[in-house]
Amino acid sequence: MIISRGEKLFQGVNYVFLTALSFLFVYPFWRIAALSFSEGYEASKGGIHFWPRAFTWDNYKAIFARSDILDAYAITIGRTLIGATLSILLVSLMAYGLSKNRLRGRQLINLMLIVTLFFNGGLIPTYLLFKSLGLLNSFWVYVVPSLYGASTVFIFRSFFRALPKELEESAHIDGANDLTVYLKIVVPLSLPIFATMGLFSAVGHWNDYMTATLYVTKQDLIPVQSLLMKILDLNRSGKPGSSFGMVDLVNGTKRTVTAQSIKMATLVVVVFPIMCVYPFLQKYFVKGVIIGSLKG
Repeated sequence: MIISRGEKLFQGVNYVFLTALSFLFVYPFWRIAALSFSEGYEASKGGIHFWPRAFTWDNYKAIFARSDILDAYAITIGRTLIGATLSILLVSLMAYGLSKNRLRGRQLINLMLIVTLFFNGGLIPTYLLFKSLGLLNSFWVYVVPSLYGASTVFIFRSFFRALPKELEESAHIDGANDLTVYLKIVVPLSLPIFATMGLFSAVGHWNDYMTATLYVTKQDLIPVQSLLMKILDLNRSGKPGSSFGMVDLVNGTKRTVTAQSIKMATLVVVVFPIMCVYPFLQKYFVKGVIIGSLKG
């Protein structure tokens, strides 16, 4: 196949543009990582763009030496795994039922879901509701309110309705009930949308800090995002306690660990797990978004 000069020029421009765009996306995190591996005093002087200055692990040692960081990390991981799993399981079951025309009251349920897309009870009524349910200062305040999402239900429902009905009918003829059809036919055929919505839910749980801000006061239930916000606020305000002080190295020397260097290291610790998970789900993510948009 002969490529014309115009096509070669077009491809070259595309490569240059996409390379520059990729650099713009990657560089902020790269600079944060470089600052996180720099000695605190050197990082505070500025001028670090690509490589650390006075390379050190002290910032990460200071983070993982704090029990509140480790506890916050455990809370965040726990709510992400439990919340995303339960949410996708319950939402998909509800969507599977709503995808069947034989379900009585289906239109009413759909209408109730649509209403929740435009209206909510408000902050104070929601707070009072959580208080009456005993969710305040509880781990389950991170999980229960996010179990259902109307938009996620509609995406799953549209996907399920587009699956071949003949597969389910043949399974029913062979004696399978609805739960068996769901587990052995619907779920395997819907892995892309499960992975996509699961990733959306997990990222939402991982990045959420407002729930803890509004409904949690116990320090042992604070997620890592809220703790990061506290570090950022202390760093901006300059209040006592905003510095992590001095950290002993293995060889007995000491280096300053500042609030800024700790902030950068905490950002890396927070973002790194999602960056590790995403490549394994990317093929499902792209396929699920495309199929979901077309079938929706």
